[in-house]
Amino acid sequence: MMNRLVIVGAGGFGREMHSWVKTSPRWCQSFAIGSVVFVDDDVPKAPVRAPIISTVRDYRPADVDLVFCAIGAPSARREVSKLLSQRDARMGTFVHDRAVLGDNVQLGRGSIVCPDVLITCDVLIGENVHINIGSTIAHDVIIGDFVTVSPACNLNGNVKIEDGAFLGTGVTVIPGKSVGQNSLIGAGSLVLKNIPPQVTAFGNPCVIVGRRSA
Repeated sequence: MMNRLVIVGAGGFGREMHSWVKTSPRWCQSFAIGSVVFVDDDVPKAPVRAPIISTVRDYRPADVDLVFCAIGAPSARREVSKLLSQRDARMGTFVHDRAVLGDNVQLGRGSIVCPDVLITCDVLIGENVHINIGSTIAHDVIIGDFVTVSPACNLNGNVKIEDGAFLGTGVTVIPGKSVGQNSLIGAGSLVLKNIPPQVTAFGNPCVIVGRRSA
C-alpha cells in the first residue's frame, strides 16, 4: 500500500519541502510515498506544484496519510500540530537523501532535516523541529520540540536549544551554550553566552534586544 504525503502549510517552507521530497528517492521508497498533497487555509501567493486538498480546519487524516507540519513559525506550528495530534495524524520524520547523520542521532516525530545538513553523533532532536539547508550540528547537542534552525546555522558541541526557539540564518552557537525557550536569535548572530527564555537577541556578540511574550 502506498502512502500519501500531506504537507500542512503551502508557504515557502512547505514548497521547499515538496522540492526536497522530489529529490529524495531513497526516502520516498523507504516510506512508500505514492503522492504528495498540501493542506492550507489560505491561497498561496506563489504557485504550488501539488494539489491543496483541504483547509487545516477541515482536514481529517486518512489511514494512508503521512503528515508533516511545514509552518515556519514555532508557535503557529505548535498550535497546528496539536490539532493534528488530536485527529490522530500519523506524523513522520523526513531526512533528505543528501543529509548526513552520524551515530546515535535521535529525531522526534514530525521533524524535517533538509539537504546538506550535517549532524555528527549523540544528538537528541525533539518533535516538529525544522533543520534547514546547510546547517551543522555537532556532538551532544540537544534540541527541544518545535525549534526552527534556519539555513547555514552552526551548533557546536554540547549546545542546548530549548523548546520553541527560532535561530535565524547563519547563527553560530559556541560549545556548551544554550538558547532559552521561545527565544529568537537574529540572522548572523554569534552566541557567546547563554541566552535566557522569551527574548529576542541579535549581534556579534549576540546581545538581548527585546522581550517576547509567552
